Amino acid sequence: MFLIFSNDGFAQKSRDAEVDISFVTATAKVQPFIPELPGTLMEMSGLLVYRDLFWGFNDSGGKNVLYACDKSGSLVMEVEIENARNDDWESVTQDEEHIYVGDFGNNRGDRQNLRVYKIRKGDIQSDRHQKVKAELIAFEYESQQSFASPVNGTPYDCEAMAFYDGKLQLFSKNWKDRITEHYQLPVKSGKYKLKAGDSFNVRGLVTGADFSPGGKTLALLQYENWKIYLWLFTDFEGTAFLQGNSQCIYLKNLDSAQAEGVSFLNKDTVLISCEETKSFKQQVFLLDLRELANGTHSN
Repeated sequence: MFLIFSNDGFAQKSRDAEVDISFVTATAKVQPFIPELPGTLMEMSGLLVYRDLFWGFNDSGGKNVLYACDKSGSLVMEVEIENARNDDWESVTQDEEHIYVGDFGNNRGDRQNLRVYKIRKGDIQSDRHQKVKAELIAFEYESQQSFASPVNGTPYDCEAMAFYDGKLQLFSKNWKDRITEHYQLPVKSGKYKLKAGDSFNVRGLVTGADFSPGGKTLALLQYENWKIYLWLFTDFEGTAFLQGNSQCIYLKNLDSAQAEGVSFLNKDTVLISCEETKSFKQQVFLLDLRELANGTHSN
């Protein structure tokens, strides 16, 4: 058994490894939605639907630019965040007035400059090329004492963020034991120490998060052993999302994909973005939740 490791941390075991799928409650196929994204978005790590456009960015080492595409995959806008740097952008979300870009990818657990860029939607015009400024929300993990860890061994990585109840909800990509931890980050500029709340054994590495319109369902995208899964959490109380009913969907036609972005298109439809790999072009897929059989899995 061996590991494959790339710059953005997409590590997997051998394709021939045994995979435990006892936690899977449904199996589904995704359908093409945007068959090919622009070449400038080959490493698309986040996905946001805003103004009927599909927004994303390249991750670690990419430009400090948000790209907007239409349904055909044509590039419509490039929005440069002037006072930002792309150390490792991994997630994007929104509220009514702002877009939030998460620069908190931390595969090695050694970063001490974790942050979110907060952009006013009112500052984004319709120009093809434009520049905006962002407010800075910085944070650190309260429980982290050491910034040295084995490769693919840190519990302090994060690639999943979604807005809910006035705060940014973060879900860890836990390389250590595959148990995702939930953190809440205020949206006001400043620097914060985050303490983990609830947790859940997703049995994999979480790469994306989003809430359905109305906030009744949380979707977490994850991978493990060349397989892609989508967890759905419902019937939770307050912000104890991971304590609600849960369903794990195995996306059987995304084997070997590098799926990192997830966004609800509407209450019944989830979009999933994939980076370019040997097996897939950079693109966006659609999952129709109405086609799923009912099923839950207890924490």
